[in-house]
Amino acid sequence: MCSSPERRLVVGRLDGIIAGSAQLSRAPRNNEAQAFAGTLTSAFVAPWARGRGLGRGVVREIEQLARELGLVVLNLDLRDTQRAAMGLYENLGYRRWGTHPVYAEVEGRIIPGHYYYKLLEDEPAAP
Repeated sequence: MCSSPERRLVVGRLDGIIAGSAQLSRAPRNNEAQAFAGTLTSAFVAPWARGRGLGRGVVREIEQLARELGLVVLNLDLRDTQRAAMGLYENLGYRRWGTHPVYAEVEGRIIPGHYYYKLLEDEPAAP
């Protein structure tokens, strides 16, 4: 039994060691209007494991899980400083739909954030 049925965690391993993860969040059961959508959050790859395709694999697994759960769209948001992540998501078909100019504070500086979505029907599920 899952203690939080609205959240699922996917981990990625490199040489048998957990080196990355992401979380799929769904709307609570009482929010029927957004039951078709999920949010990809808390994606992270350890610095020593970056550049090896682990992030891409974790995101693909989240997408597959979302499809299995009947979700139609995934949403996510990123700080402007997360350039590599923005490139990854855009390469995977996520579309930027908006920017929040006062999104986060990083090292004492206010930076914007960007909002993305991906329609899961845009590409077939992996075999």
